[in-house]
Amino acid sequence: MELMIYSPAENERLPEIQWNFEEIKRYAAEKAAWYQNIAYTDADTKEMKNDKAEINKFITALEDVRKQKKKEYLAPYEVFEGQIKETLLPLRKTVSLITEKLDEVEEQYRESRKAKMEEFYYKYVGDLQPMVPFQKTIKEEFYKRSFTDKKLEQAYSCFFERLREDMKGLDQLPEKFRDKALLKYMEEFSLSAALQEGKRLEELDELMEERRRKNEEERQARMAEESRRLEAAAREAQKQQEMTAKQESMQKEEPKAEMPQAPQNLQHPQEEILRMDFRVWGTREQIMGLRQYLIDNHIKFGKVE
Repeated sequence: MELMIYSPAENERLPEIQWNFEEIKRYAAEKAAWYQNIAYTDADTKEMKNDKAEINKFITALEDVRKQKKKEYLAPYEVFEGQIKETLLPLRKTVSLITEKLDEVEEQYRESRKAKMEEFYYKYVGDLQPMVPFQKTIKEEFYKRSFTDKKLEQAYSCFFERLREDMKGLDQLPEKFRDKALLKYMEEFSLSAALQEGKRLEELDELMEERRRKNEEERQARMAEESRRLEAAAREAQKQQEMTAKQESMQKEEPKAEMPQAPQNLQHPQEEILRMDFRVWGTREQIMGLRQYLIDNHIKFGKVE
């Protein structure tokens, strides 16, 4: 059955709307130019409102005619559109019913296919079951009708055979990194990715160990430096204490110096005698040198009581 249109004929154009287009267009342009050249002021509010109303009145009149003609031209199409929809309604319902049936058949097929996958899973999983759940072995390509039962069984057999070989490779990793590398392997069953993860963890561990060693060396160095500083301070304090005790002992043992007698045959003018008490520290040789200087310069000195 083929749809046939009797009117209008194929390739026949609908009649154009004939109207005074150029005249109305020219009138609208002249009106627009005239109003745009008016120099309105604040006092022209009422005039501006009237001009605006007049322009909108003209616009509305043209728009009303346009809408009316559109409605008239669309009327036969809308009738035709409604007839087409009415005709297709039972067919669309039929398509929906067929689609539902196809979905039901497809769902039954996928369930049976999934059951076959589960059969082959338990046939070959063995001791790997705790690590490899059934859901992680399902692939969308296994549902294709071209993927026969023979291909499906071969896929499961090869998959678990490869996993067992990969486990041997992971056993070569240091024990401390093995579990995390295994977790990485289980994400996508990639031995290379798991080995890279193991290498990364090993390098990270070495880096952290080097950092710990360096921190410990720095701590030991700081402790040693602090110990040397404290020992030096203790020695200096001990040295000062011993020097102070020695100087005090020397002062106690120093005999009183006698005032040297000036030669009787020398006459000196009498000068004011000043007194100043002070304490000096030095070696015995330095102390004796100072004593001799005082004697040589006829300076009286004695022990401070």
